[in-house]
Amino acid sequence: MFEEGQFRKDILDNLFDGVYCVNKDRIITYWSESTAQLTGFSAQEVVGRSCHENRVMYVDNWGHNLCEAGMCPAMKTMRDGILREIAVSYHHKDGHLVPAQARILPLHDKKGCITGVVEIFQDATPVLREREKAKELEDLALNDPLTRVANRNCGEARMEAKLNEFRRYGWPFGILFCDVDKFKQVNDTYGHDVGDLVLKAVAKTLSGNLRASDIVCRWGGDEFLVILPSIDLQTLSQIAEKVLRIIEKSRVTIGSGDDQRIVKVTSSIGGTVARLDDTVESLLKRADELMYRSKRAGANQAAV
Repeated sequence: MFEEGQFRKDILDNLFDGVYCVNKDRIITYWSESTAQLTGFSAQEVVGRSCHENRVMYVDNWGHNLCEAGMCPAMKTMRDGILREIAVSYHHKDGHLVPAQARILPLHDKKGCITGVVEIFQDATPVLREREKAKELEDLALNDPLTRVANRNCGEARMEAKLNEFRRYGWPFGILFCDVDKFKQVNDTYGHDVGDLVLKAVAKTLSGNLRASDIVCRWGGDEFLVILPSIDLQTLSQIAEKVLRIIEKSRVTIGSGDDQRIVKVTSSIGGTVARLDDTVESLLKRADELMYRSKRAGANQAAV
């Protein structure tokens, strides 16, 4: 493999990826310096030994040892000559498992016969961490951190998407704009911590008791928006009445014993179905005006 001398060895030893070679007898014939750094095992500890004796042995996502399970990717590539790329974990000398992405390539002699494989792998931990960070940032961008339902930015984007679907395919939808009645009084009486509990309870009540296809958003403060696809005016009215009832029946219990108190709230709702000439702004404006009509009528009401 390395008859071309020190030049090729220097390149392989200084790659960020781990590189090692196994012959047809499953004996490790080369172990790069980068592999030693990634695994904690030096070349002196592994070269000349069988790969299935090697403590670095790959483990699949279910924790199965690939050699013991008869699924050794190196042996498969030696048999069929197919390049393989797999997600695995390898054992570090310190004892822990490290997630990795591994590639197994066949090695050939001058006659084209397979003489072994070269395995190239990289520690996937930084990639996985970046994915987790990206997911966290995505959650922050789309979810309200207090109530864990969609936030205003997400709600606006979803409404725009629903309007495009309505214009293109004729798929109807409607929205409910909900405002918690006398929420300032809750904060003034019990404090903002209790106010936050009330908002969480309302959000969970909405998201847990509507259809899976409905989208619940915290619009801001004590306002919530519900986007309801595939709906007509009559069904929208029925759901608005349902939302009034389930919010009225939700409650937050504070204190204990003789000091225990139950905090309940109601809501005022404005609902409307989308029109072909609507924009996000016109749709929201109409729902907002209807919500204030409910407020003026005495709260705990819906205008659709």
